[in-house]
Amino acid sequence: MKKIPRYNSCDLLDQNNVLKDCVIFDLHRIIQMRNNVVSIAHQHAFYQILLITNGTGIHHIDNRTYSVTKGDIFFLAPGQVHRWDFNETTQGFIINFTADFFSSFLLNKDFIQLLPFFEYNSEHTKLNILKQYSTIVNIFDKITFEFQIKESIDLNLIRIYILELLLLIKKQVNEEYNFSYTQLQPTNLIKQFEHLVEKNFYELRFPKEYAKLLYVTPNYLNAICQKIKGQSAGEIIRSRILLESKRLLVNTNLSAGEIAYKLSFKDNSYFSRFFKKYVGVSPDEYRKS
Repeated sequence: MKKIPRYNSCDLLDQNNVLKDCVIFDLHRIIQMRNNVVSIAHQHAFYQILLITNGTGIHHIDNRTYSVTKGDIFFLAPGQVHRWDFNETTQGFIINFTADFFSSFLLNKDFIQLLPFFEYNSEHTKLNILKQYSTIVNIFDKITFEFQIKESIDLNLIRIYILELLLLIKKQVNEEYNFSYTQLQPTNLIKQFEHLVEKNFYELRFPKEYAKLLYVTPNYLNAICQKIKGQSAGEIIRSRILLESKRLLVNTNLSAGEIAYKLSFKDNSYFSRFFKKYVGVSPDEYRKS
């Protein structure tokens, strides 16, 4: 039975790293290795930042396909499915890190997962940083240099560099998309809701179940979802279920019945009706398309 590979170790591309919770790779070197790990659809149990400094290619993330060029930076959260097909001359950096890498360093334990570009289905998954290219590349260079000093590697300095990178990108997103301070509280509620959906969508299907976990009323949750996301809470839950359905149809050989069971539908016919209602085609037709 074909399943989507899930990699739990940050250093899966190179076992010789000093750290296991945070690593940095030379993208060109990884491409030259012709490692099948990155060319087939897979998931990570960790965060990944990928910067393109030269070259072209295609990056597939969930159900979206992105062309790549110099200055493109990608952000992947744990659980997202992706693969790439980059030109052999493509250059850049990859940083992998776990949530635990920052757990003892940050007062706000949810800081990383609440960043807008680490949201699932985020419109900020891919950004272009040409306006601050030299500054961003310099940070990657400093992280690379620190990893090369294996005997006296400074973990906190690496954390500071990565946080500097994330804050610079966050500032760019805020400026480009006109986020304001008055949006922060409702936006944080939405992010907490989406985080709960990500953890529980297999079992919890109704907005009232999530509203209870968030200590708000279902009506308030729906109102905030409509205001911030333009969707009801139920639509956000449904979108996540449909995304997982599409992932499994495209990247595994599980039958529609097996997918229905995995996603806790009562039977295959109900799953098929649900899928066709919102996607427009049956699961089997979607798989063949």
